[in-house]
Amino acid sequence: MFGNDKAVEVEPAVESNGGLDSLAGMVAGIDGEAAAALDPSLGQPGQQADIPQGPDYLRGASGIVDMARAMIGGYAPGAEWDEATGQRMALSLAPVFEKYGWDMEAAMPCELVALVVCGPVLYQSARAVAFKIKADRYALEAARPGVDDPNTVVGAQRAAASAAPDGGNAEALAAAVRSAKVFPDM
Repeated sequence: MFGNDKAVEVEPAVESNGGLDSLAGMVAGIDGEAAAALDPSLGQPGQQADIPQGPDYLRGASGIVDMARAMIGGYAPGAEWDEATGQRMALSLAPVFEKYGWDMEAAMPCELVALVVCGPVLYQSARAVAFKIKADRYALEAARPGVDDPNTVVGAQRAAASAAPDGGNAEALAAAVRSAKVFPDM
């Protein structure tokens, strides 16, 4: 080849008695065993490898709608929607979740979960505490000495107001009518 322009025939190093073919078969077998060790489903004939599926956006949307329904029911019992409306809402939210890649099942922010779970309970607790404070204030007002005694000023006012047929508001109503501006008809 170099310097000598004669064509040189090169004989194959391995004869054609299956040497290279058998070597290729051994390599393929070893590769198959290695792949089966890494993924056991590949080693079993007739079984497909498990292909990871994407997120189930409809299921995530249904979960969000159910959580919102429960939260609204916690804040205002009886104001939540029915099951059919919730399903329609989830069906309309699923494409939005898919469009933006929001996988609420796998990666819902912990703050949102805490808000949905704790918010209604805290709200109803605050309402109960406010009601209890008002009830306690009323009980303290009613328990003051002389409130029910007609011989005291406050007691006499209460007795007069409760004795009047309209609750004692007739005099106030008459005074308001006398002081009201009268506009002429046009």
